[in-house]
Amino acid sequence: MSRNLPESLYSIKGSNFDAFELPQIKEIRGKEYMYYGKKNLFPQKLIELYDTSAMHHTSINAIADGIFGEGIKNFGDEFINSKGETLDEIFARVSLDYTLYNGYSLNVIWSKDKTKIVDIFHIPFDKIRSGKMDEEGNVNEYYYSSDWKDLRKNPAVPYRSFSNTDNKGDNASQIFYVFDYTPGLDVYPLPTYIASISDIELDARVSVFHNQNLANGLSPSLFINFRNGIPTEDERNQIYRELENTFSGESNAGKFFLGFSRPGEEMTVEPIDSANDDYYVVLDQRITSRILTAHRITSPLLLGINNGSGFSSNADEIKTAYIHFEATVIEPKRKKILNTMGMILKFAGYNVSLEVEPKTLTIETTTTQETETKTID
Repeated sequence: MSRNLPESLYSIKGSNFDAFELPQIKEIRGKEYMYYGKKNLFPQKLIELYDTSAMHHTSINAIADGIFGEGIKNFGDEFINSKGETLDEIFARVSLDYTLYNGYSLNVIWSKDKTKIVDIFHIPFDKIRSGKMDEEGNVNEYYYSSDWKDLRKNPAVPYRSFSNTDNKGDNASQIFYVFDYTPGLDVYPLPTYIASISDIELDARVSVFHNQNLANGLSPSLFINFRNGIPTEDERNQIYRELENTFSGESNAGKFFLGFSRPGEEMTVEPIDSANDDYYVVLDQRITSRILTAHRITSPLLLGINNGSGFSSNADEIKTAYIHFEATVIEPKRKKILNTMGMILKFAGYNVSLEVEPKTLTIETTTTQETETKTID
């Protein structure tokens, strides 16, 4: 390789980020189940967002915790399957699934005489796919796989959809699949926060961006130029590694350069301007606002995030926001879960009306003269 005209001295690569697209629900030739989004992995995408966006994760948990409250009154400690799981344990998992996916699923098993349900198990919603609808618009089968990314090792297994009449033999083990209606969709739901998924993705990417900026302190903040000739590719790589090891990363902050050169061959170090701090502050505020709006959380204080407001105290704002949150978000979701689970429990011999003990929110406000405790039921 020539020292004067080395090949591929400069290499610039760009990254393409695909914009989020609404999942397509469609039939695939040769498949007995309906595809749920790109590569049939939309639920797995929702898990990824839940795991990578702090604001979204906290919002989902706050709603699920609100639905569960203090558990189901009187019957929460009842064992409802052969694994020894209680009704409250199943209810807690269902509450999280319903918040994350806008749906949940159970595996119910009928007794040998087909007269009652003897086992109720929670099945993670992401592991179920819907069969095709029949001529009457009913789904008669659902498919389970422990990993839809690898169907060779984890083939999809069909189960009868819930039926209290067709429950003999292999059909004794059934899938009870519950989801909220979404206009234009027949067999799968969309999450209630679907309109903010791009903002949730952005929240996760901003975190990665700042993390990488901290870990790679030289990029893209500095341009270092050596003016004493062009080294070989191996020499360039060695120089790059030495600079990276010496100056890159948070642990190397504050170190200085020391260089020796002949006149006219001095190394130059030029800063690369990046977006100012105000840009990231505004971006963070926008992301937070849109994610909270999608979850219908009217005050960040409900998640422990302080903010300026027109209320005379944080306690007043929390009280107002919590009452609204309970009435418009928590209670409707809780009602849907309790009604549908209640129907299944009646087939299991629990002819009861399910109720949840709401959480008690205690707010302490401190003034110069006294401490006041407010309790919201």
